[in-house]
Amino acid sequence: MGLEDYLSNNPHREWVLKYLAESLWYPGDLSLVRKVTSAVWEELSSIGSLYREDVEREGWDSVEQRLISHWRRDLSRYKNPDEVAWGELNGINPQVLRIVKGIFPSVSHYSKPSAAAMRAEQPEIPPDLQALPPQRKSRKHIAAATAAAVLIVLAVYVAFSQGLLTIPAQKAVPDTTPPEILYTGPPEGAQVMNPVKIIARYSDDRMVNLSSVRIFVNGSEVVPTRITLTEVEYTSTLPLGRCEVALTLSDLSNNTASATWSFTVSSFMQVVGSAVLGEINSARAALGLPLVEPSLEYVAANYRAQDMLAGGYFNHYDLSGRLPNYHYTSLGGAYYIEENIGYYYSPPLDADRAVNSSRELVHDMIYDDAASGWGHRDSLLDPTNNRAEVGVAWNGSRLFLVIHMVKEWVSWSSPPHVSGGVFSCSGSLTMNGSMLKSVVIYYSDPGDHDNFSYNPSLRVLVGEESYSLGSLVAGVAPPPMFYPGLQTIRPSKWSVSGQSFSVAFNASGLGSIAGPGLYTVVLYASNTLGVQHPYDPDRYSGEIPVLSYTILVG
Repeated sequence: MGLEDYLSNNPHREWVLKYLAESLWYPGDLSLVRKVTSAVWEELSSIGSLYREDVEREGWDSVEQRLISHWRRDLSRYKNPDEVAWGELNGINPQVLRIVKGIFPSVSHYSKPSAAAMRAEQPEIPPDLQALPPQRKSRKHIAAATAAAVLIVLAVYVAFSQGLLTIPAQKAVPDTTPPEILYTGPPEGAQVMNPVKIIARYSDDRMVNLSSVRIFVNGSEVVPTRITLTEVEYTSTLPLGRCEVALTLSDLSNNTASATWSFTVSSFMQVVGSAVLGEINSARAALGLPLVEPSLEYVAANYRAQDMLAGGYFNHYDLSGRLPNYHYTSLGGAYYIEENIGYYYSPPLDADRAVNSSRELVHDMIYDDAASGWGHRDSLLDPTNNRAEVGVAWNGSRLFLVIHMVKEWVSWSSPPHVSGGVFSCSGSLTMNGSMLKSVVIYYSDPGDHDNFSYNPSLRVLVGEESYSLGSLVAGVAPPPMFYPGLQTIRPSKWSVSGQSFSVAFNASGLGSIAGPGLYTVVLYASNTLGVQHPYDPDRYSGEIPVLSYTILVG
């Protein structure tokens, strides 16, 4: 949970809100202010210990104002904070006092000092006691008083019996005001994970008829797991997909109220994917860049995350020194990818915290990436990347996040493959006016990238801070074209016509170029997108890699 999530919703505030929700009537200003004051004290203590660095960066003034805003928002469901006028605010920490006064700006009365705090006054000395003579009432006076009382009673009786004195009848005021539904959750359009807590808060000027409160989930009535005069709750594991909820209730005069809302129940991976893509696209939109869409097929990102979790390492190269493009090709990838990885260690780690941690990792990749030479930022914000594949693996203490940014600019008629030692592919570029420009081959020796060391603070094996496809060793070109300084491989098929192309060459002899290892075939096409990178205008400004296909030789 990040600082903003904690400020918006935390157990200390929930304790106060639950107390209000379950109270049959308003507990009074003094009780409310006391409970809020205690909760604010606990909030500040937790914030200071859990989010010290965030607070130092943002400043306590900002944190206090946001706390005030969230408190006023939540309390307004039950009581207008501006109407709270009585509070016990003496002897409070100045910071707590500022926040409580911000929540309840109309509080102008303070509780009286306690007995221990009152100044001792010298008691007034009473006069000497004197004996008073006994007073005796006359029997005549007693008889006269009794007679007068009897006459009054008789007079009142006669007045009522003769209709001279009446008590006006009280007319019953009909109740025509329906209950008010104050809140429904999960919010409309939200994406949530199982188990799902459906909740609704309501109020009535007199009283809600509890037997009338009914909840329907996807058209079927369900039995609430908890119900009070102000709140109803239903918690369950629901099917993945869109969920529609309907609520009906009435008061004791049969005035009715209803509400309908919907949300989406998603798997953990779907929620993480949405959170990560949301963070990426938020940054891209702010810079006027085209948004990325999720990959149509999840190929290798999740495998990479699971492999790092199982192997206890954090690196682009796996424990055998193989680069991520090798796994992408092995699992059926047919485009060009750039891998971005993040790691988070902080036990205990539950599903909600894992989602928030994934979002925070992406935020840091974009806005706090100087330690990595801004490589993650440049990849995530590259306008030539139009797809993203997100993978995540986690347990109770650590999380591995993998984002494959994909350049999906080919419609394949024959996807890249090796058959009988021959590499071949055919397709059409989807960038208007683009055409195939070159086919080159890179070499990477896994033995150069399998060195790892244990990081005790992260409790994981770490290797190199970045990765590459390796050294450029060869190119494929028809005669009379050749690549100066590189081995030129003659294709068995080379056809380029506008945006369409078809290429084939013998890949069985790749091992003779640089020895056993990984050889990655890369296809480059002309960049006709017309959008520059916001931080590196020269990045892929002329040509874009549209395919990386890695072959293990030896």
